[in-house]
Amino acid sequence: MAAGIEYLVQHTTTVDVPASQRPDYWREHVRSNHGGLDMSYPSPGAFDGGTIVQRCGQYQLVEFWSDGITYHRSARDARSDDDRSLRMVVPRHGQLDVAQGGRVTRLTHGRAAVVTMAAPFELAQLGRARALVLSVPEGSLPGTRAATIPVDLDLRSGIGSVAAAMADSLARERDSLSAVDFLAVSTRLLEIVGTAQARENDDRLGSIAHRARLYVAEHSDDPAVTPQTMARELGWSLRQLQLALHTAGTTPAGMLRDQRLDRARSRLQDPGCARLPISEIAFGSGFTSLSAFGAAFRSRYGNTPRALRAHTPSRTLGA
Repeated sequence: MAAGIEYLVQHTTTVDVPASQRPDYWREHVRSNHGGLDMSYPSPGAFDGGTIVQRCGQYQLVEFWSDGITYHRSARDARSDDDRSLRMVVPRHGQLDVAQGGRVTRLTHGRAAVVTMAAPFELAQLGRARALVLSVPEGSLPGTRAATIPVDLDLRSGIGSVAAAMADSLARERDSLSAVDFLAVSTRLLEIVGTAQARENDDRLGSIAHRARLYVAEHSDDPAVTPQTMARELGWSLRQLQLALHTAGTTPAGMLRDQRLDRARSRLQDPGCARLPISEIAFGSGFTSLSAFGAAFRSRYGNTPRALRAHTPSRTLGA
């Protein structure tokens, strides 16, 4: 499997580098492992760091430790090196904030995140920290979609804890592994992480869908509510909301439409609303077009709003 592929283990530290040269030295070292990145240092004159890099083919595991630093990957960086691989960041000590696609994920021990090199991101290390960064090819992590990047992983229990232990062992046993060993364990680790992520996705998407239903039930009468405003109020991107509702068999627009139709139908059959014009019920249920309301109502219920009202037994005289 790994014929002709060399397995490398390299140790690097800033200990013997003059303090004034360490920021530039670290910048070049990190770029040699991860491509186009820039860095900012809270205390450049006092910065200290080190890495142990394991590399074989397209797979790389970097254990790093350093003082506070922020890594930036710009859109220009992503375009220039055309690297579409993934990075899984697993903190061992300290705190890191990962920002990509408008989302910020805070990482401490027991949490991990996956980012793509194909888009801008920022990794802010708040003070002294130590972490593992696994680099893998695009598409090698099941359950990772563009709509869910950055992926947030819980490694504190269950299968996530198994993945964390495997990543630690892959780093700890670095000097006793062969190329075949390193690639085999890395591949298996990705399968386990993918399984953990799929389970988290199901739970997370189900939670989003539930929150969306509650939000729509409360706010569907407001004609200003749209799929875009729903997503914003729920704190997710429109693509993430669409994905969550797709698993529930609907769409944001479909959920809004169905709730508004059900609300309008209920009001048309309510004796207390018998004197309200149909147009007022339509607009009061969140529709902005009477013709669109009529067409959607007929498509869903098989008759017109007027016909439904006419055949409602509880309809009061003079309505």
